[in-house]
Amino acid sequence: MNWRAWVVAKLAGWPLFGLRLGAAGWRTWARVLLVMLPLSGAVLTSACSDQSSSEGPDPDPDPDPDPDPDPDPDPDPDPDPDPGPDPDPDPDPEPDCPTLPDGGLPIVPCEVGFGIDTPAGSGRHQDTPNATVHKVTNLNASGEGSLKACTDAKGPRVCVFEVSGTIDLTSIGTYSIDNEYLTIAGQTAPSPGISLRGASLRIEANDVLIQHIRVRTGDAIEGRTPGDRDGIYVIGKSDNPDRQPINVIFDHITVSWGIDETFTVKDTARNVTILDSIVSEGLWYNMHPKGGHSKGLMISAENMLIKGNLIAHHDDRAPLETTPSAITVNNVTYNTRQVGMRLAPLSNNENHDGKVRRTTVAGNVRLTGPNSSSNRDSAWVVVSESRNGSELYIEDNLCDGWKNPDWPCVRVDTNEGMGFRVSEPPLWIEGLEVLPADQTLDYVLANAGARPAERDEVDARIVDEVRQRSGRIINCVGPGTILYPTAQVSSASDSQVKGDIPDCDSSKTAYEGRIVEIYEGTGSGQQREVQSQSCSGNNLTLNVSENWQTVPGTDARFRIHIPCDINAGGWPKVAENQRALALPEDYNRVTESGYTVLEVWLHQLAREVE
Repeated sequence: MNWRAWVVAKLAGWPLFGLRLGAAGWRTWARVLLVMLPLSGAVLTSACSDQSSSEGPDPDPDPDPDPDPDPDPDPDPDPDPDPGPDPDPDPDPEPDCPTLPDGGLPIVPCEVGFGIDTPAGSGRHQDTPNATVHKVTNLNASGEGSLKACTDAKGPRVCVFEVSGTIDLTSIGTYSIDNEYLTIAGQTAPSPGISLRGASLRIEANDVLIQHIRVRTGDAIEGRTPGDRDGIYVIGKSDNPDRQPINVIFDHITVSWGIDETFTVKDTARNVTILDSIVSEGLWYNMHPKGGHSKGLMISAENMLIKGNLIAHHDDRAPLETTPSAITVNNVTYNTRQVGMRLAPLSNNENHDGKVRRTTVAGNVRLTGPNSSSNRDSAWVVVSESRNGSELYIEDNLCDGWKNPDWPCVRVDTNEGMGFRVSEPPLWIEGLEVLPADQTLDYVLANAGARPAERDEVDARIVDEVRQRSGRIINCVGPGTILYPTAQVSSASDSQVKGDIPDCDSSKTAYEGRIVEIYEGTGSGQQREVQSQSCSGNNLTLNVSENWQTVPGTDARFRIHIPCDINAGGWPKVAENQRALALPEDYNRVTESGYTVLEVWLHQLAREVE
């Protein structure tokens, strides 16, 4: 047990100033105390004075991007691997945390949440647990010893890692998890952990736990269609009850660089909890057919808990909630161009017809940043609900500069909205402990994201930017120019060119102001600025600002230039280290705590990286 784990274990038994420690209490206070010295300067500015399967239409039009300076260089990653863990045949007992109200065990110790009683990959749902451990021994996208070999298997199973580094899934495009009873234990990897690159991680299975994994989707031309390239996508099929994910838990993960939503949980899911995670840097003017996009977290599943997360550097949807039942507590939103959280009307989602909204929002912090427009408000929540019978508890939140004495940190956009305010949470989970809003920032900066005790260079930069109130909404992962889309010329005139592209979208102006280049065939070598665009199906018409010197022929091809001067500094280098894992003996045995020997071992490894 390292010093962090030792201190956490000791603190678990201390009385803290008379506070009652409930679910997550020992972890919360231990972590806050461990990081209080380095976070002593991370306080809210004086401006923070107020306390308190279909997607709907875009709530606001997309504004033009603001110019930003080039990013600071990223620090070098730590290449030194951790020593191998020494499994204890008689593992330490679990912290003294209460069981769930029904007597069950939370899959993440000392936490509560919707779906938190899932056995995930532990096998505890069986009369005699019989989980299989799959060792990930390489960074291949598929095949023997890969992560995909574990997730594609069936039956209760746990993915553990004997390797660190980046698993490049760009060739797969969409990485689907289809089989139930799965635990992905990223805490088992040697330092600096595991990152998934280039794919949308799509979860369509029940009873899944994912911990300490970084998902960075990115802007490679190959891969999933940009208009539907989310970072993480929890979704099923509304017409197939066997394909509607139930009981999905994300604990200490990082998801970044989505082109559509960065993180989406759709209405075809149910009982989903997102804990202590980072959702950052949705890509703004990139390959999305709508042009500027950069959306953070969209949630529409019934029964969701969003707790302890950092949502940073997005245009909007931080989060966007269109669900009848969600609890959003102790989160930090930083540098959204528009507002922080939106309660979009349930009428936008036909899957929730006839349902009444019960929403609890408390202890959150919204901080403006360099991209937060002075022409827009900085409310924490925008209420757009109009459904009769709705109940909204939105209290004790902090926001930069937004003044509404009638309902602090809330902007109400409907005539009915003020009437939905209630004085007690209409939706709650027994044992849920919520920090006061003025303690949220320190907690989140200390604990959010994959392996917060040894964050990678990107997560470390994001957290530092929140502390310093710096950074920006980015367009691309790295510098240079993205050449996308490309098309064969179907017809052209003196000031026009046409061709078929994927995801043509007449509702937006993705290519206006960009450069179109004829790069093959008749007229090749010419470049013009796009003045306007239109779509007929997937046939794109580009009207250029200056006539072609040579009208492109139908043997020609054109492409759009996407400049990437505002970027994240490129892909981080994640050291590839090996560490053999000796699994605990008789790891399916159930201990006195109720957890299996394997689970207790995984919990110990998680505490070491948290």
